[in-house]
Formats: sequence, C-alpha cells, structure tokens
Amino acid sequence: MTAGRAAKRAQYGWMALFILMILGWGAFAGTCWAGNAILKVVSDPEGAAVTVDTGQEGITPCTLEVPAGKRGLVIKARGFIAKNLQVDASAAEPTEIKVRLVPIPTTMREGGSQYCQLPGVRD
Repeated sequence: MTAGRAAKRAQYGWMALFILMILGWGAFAGTCWAGNAILKVVSDPEGAAVTVDTGQEGITPCTLEVPAGKRGLVIKARGFIAKNLQVDASAAEPTEIKVRLVPIPTTMREGGSQYCQLPGVRD
C-alpha cells in the first residue's frame, strides 16, 4: 500500500468516526430530551403552590419541566378554593396555564364571632 493510499484511508476513517459520533449524539439527544415539556403556570393571586402529578412543585409564577403527555396539576393558595387541572403538556412548545383562584366564601357575624352564620338561619 502506498503512502498516499494509507493517508486517504486514514482520512476516510476519521470522517466515518465523526459521522458516527454525530449520529450517536442525535440518538442520545432524542432519547433524553424529546419526552420533556415545559409548563408555565401563572395564577391570580400570585404565590399559589403548584404540584404536578410527577412530583414537581413550584410557587406561581413558575416554569416547570415535566414529562410530555397528560398531566394532573393542583394549584392552591390559603383562603382560596384549590384548582385541579388536566393539561396536555407538549414537548413541541411550552404550555401556558393561567388560573384565577376563587376565594373561599364565608359569612361571619358582625362583631368578629368565630362561628359562621348560614343565610336564613337565626340563633
């Protein structure tokens, strides 16, 4: 084998190795990151606790990375009715979730009594 042929073979060998490395990286990246989705959660009022069925937690406003697919969320704040949601988290683009929490309704007697009074019921 001539020196020219050996150099050419070595060059092709390096190119083949480089191509295999790129293909291997693509396969690795596809398995690691293709299944993740981004949830951007905003609530009114801010500062609500967010819990995803996968265990991730945050305080609004927050951005959470979760596995793509159907996800269950619970958003709650003290003094407000908790909100349970089902969202379809897509790996293609971030999923934005905006929630307005409703205050827990209470009726208190005037004078600061610690007991609730139901409408139409008298002492």
